Amino acid sequence: MISLKIALCGYLGSGCTEVAEILASRFKLENFNTSSIIRSIKDFESLSKSGEIDFDVIINTKLNEILKRDNIIVEGRSAFLLLDRKDVIRIFLNASLEDRIKHVAQRRGIPIAGARDDVQRSDEERNQLMQRVLEKTCLDVSSYDLSLKTNAKTFSKVAEDIAYFIESTL
Repeated sequence: MISLKIALCGYLGSGCTEVAEILASRFKLENFNTSSIIRSIKDFESLSKSGEIDFDVIINTKLNEILKRDNIIVEGRSAFLLLDRKDVIRIFLNASLEDRIKHVAQRRGIPIAGARDDVQRSDEERNQLMQRVLEKTCLDVSSYDLSLKTNAKTFSKVAEDIAYFIESTL
């Protein structure tokens, strides 16, 4: 039996959450993102003796535990922390800035202006994370096994394209 480990990276609003849910269902994968990883931490206080918490270190520690499992998908921000792993299929999703803003506004039920601020802040944070961790940018294609633009495609179609790629590489 083959064990699948997928890092589904992308900028906020590119559809990583939706596509990860479809792939998790199709391949029977356990789905993780930054929110689920943080929720799994029982006691933040014990992690912060000095009053400061390094989220990247905490998330990385949890990811190392998660990677001991078979059949997982990690999506969104946390997936970027897996890009130096060769035992993980690394995928990048992106869409135009305007499409991502509209998607975030719709998904969160917030005005376009608020979504624009969230997307721009998230883009900057993810770029900084990549620079700190890998000394690359998110858009450096050498970091990924597959890169897809999600504009003008349904998330089901994007997931179907990824599934085809995964199945052809197994």
